[in-house]
Amino acid sequence: MGSLVGAYATSHTAMIIRKFQPDNDVHVAVHQAFAQVRAEVDRLSPDVLVVVGSEHLNSFGYDSFPQICVGIGETATGWGDGGVASAEVPLAGAFAAQLLADGVAAGFDLAFSANPKIDHAFMAPMTLIRPEMDIPVVPVFQNANTEPLPPLWRCAQLGELLRDVVTRRPAAERVVILGTGGLSHWVGTPEMGRINTEFDERFLRHVRAGDLGAILAMTTADVLAEAGNGAPEIRNWVTAIAAASTREGGAASEPAWAPGRGDERRARVPKGAVLAYESVPEWATGIALARLLPEQEP
Repeated sequence: MGSLVGAYATSHTAMIIRKFQPDNDVHVAVHQAFAQVRAEVDRLSPDVLVVVGSEHLNSFGYDSFPQICVGIGETATGWGDGGVASAEVPLAGAFAAQLLADGVAAGFDLAFSANPKIDHAFMAPMTLIRPEMDIPVVPVFQNANTEPLPPLWRCAQLGELLRDVVTRRPAAERVVILGTGGLSHWVGTPEMGRINTEFDERFLRHVRAGDLGAILAMTTADVLAEAGNGAPEIRNWVTAIAAASTREGGAASEPAWAPGRGDERRARVPKGAVLAYESVPEWATGIALARLLPEQEP
């Protein structure tokens, strides 16, 4: 079977690149954390990079807006939005095809997009982590911005699906999963620029403790009220955390995370290492990066 050799989660605002000031110590600290992830991914030598990001009405509109969409084909192209340069990104077509097939068999109604265009949710962190764009990618669009939003437990189940697909891949295949977005931020509202550090720190305490159940106990309404209309992007962190987890008990075909069972421990969730957290008003976002797997620096 394939190997999930790494899982990470990072913020993805394009302002990390567009508004970077090299004489600003906070900005430099964030970029140093991205450089650390870049070095770690290089040492992990993945054959496939699965990136779970959200969509900002660039690739999809209200005429057709999927909850979860898998990018298939040979190449994805960056939109070049938000001040992040466009690039051609090779796709891991075989992995994407198996994810689609296995997902449908597992009860996921997955959409797909052939040779998709991808926005800053993918391109900003990828530019900082793998600027060479030489690792084949599986872009997974997960709705985190347009209501109705998928419940957090379903985002965790998507992570379980990704983990299970990895186990059915060829033995030599090495996979890294990256979830992008968040943390607290308000977009296009009078509160834009506000950051709720209390929410962010509480969320990151759960990441450090490996307490996915506590995160799943959050409601969308509470997240929106406390942390802004951009904060539901923590869904992509949830997916990466669940992918990094290992099953403990229960039938193999039964999800570890399900409605009304958020606190029941059916999986071992790794204790995440928070590599950076900075409240950056000029980027209008609480910026965080975490390593979820391996638990020790590679």
